[in-house]
Amino acid sequence: MLTNIDKKMTPDTIIKRTEKVLASSIGDELVMFDAEAGKYYGLNPVASNIWSLLDEPKSINELCDHLMNKFEITRENCIKEVIEFIPRLESKGLLEVVKNQE
Repeated sequence: MLTNIDKKMTPDTIIKRTEKVLASSIGDELVMFDAEAGKYYGLNPVASNIWSLLDEPKSINELCDHLMNKFEITRENCIKEVIEFIPRLESKGLLEVVKNQE
């Protein structure tokens, strides 16, 4: 597993969920429980969409393809926002960067 510190993320970076988290939707939001850490997390609608899209590993480009269809956002802004968001979940052990393209 790579971390965002190891290499800079790009639009081709592949992201996946970790296996240790239980998740359930409540309205537009998602509540997640990390049993190992004993912590709950809540995700807003956009973050919930990212989590749902990561039912299989995807690149940041693939995530943005879907997000641009659902939300009013440009590709440039989407990529920027996703690249800023991923490390927050990665640092909590909820997502993994599995492949970076140089």
